[in-house]
Amino acid sequence: MTDDQIEKLIWKEIKRREITYYDMTSLANHGVDPTPEVGYEGNMQRIRSNIFKENFGSERMKELLCVGEYNRWDDYPPLKVSFQDLFRFWWNRCVEREDVVDDVLEDIFAYFTELMQPPQEEEPMMALSLDFEELPIFAPQEELTRQMVIGENPPKSI
Repeated sequence: MTDDQIEKLIWKEIKRREITYYDMTSLANHGVDPTPEVGYEGNMQRIRSNIFKENFGSERMKELLCVGEYNRWDDYPPLKVSFQDLFRFWWNRCVEREDVVDDVLEDIFAYFTELMQPPQEEEPMMALSLDFEELPIFAPQEELTRQMVIGENPPKSI
């Protein structure tokens, strides 16, 4: 898809779902007045829930662009636009390239710095594994069963 096609698709979804600026900027499931320009008079009758189920912009874009019904538990649902096309759209229309270039270069520098780091000896650590069969924490199973049948209280271990 071209950048123009992506933008048209997003606008089409916004219009189809009757999303307003206030849906975009308000919290999910909060009241939104779809026509605030009409004035305060009668706005309680006009208020409806925010169309978005999610609060973050990235999640809201998934709601707009997902194929089929949106599932909030699916971290990366299939979208109507490929990631390659979305990235290109973002790069061409949404980002201040000068700001991103420094971050990209910093990440590349950190990657190579980590690769060049001399090997280091691992510092000795306390063993964190336990063998519960060797610890007298629990009474033997037969003893617990006998005590339950007889009605005795099991001994309290410290």
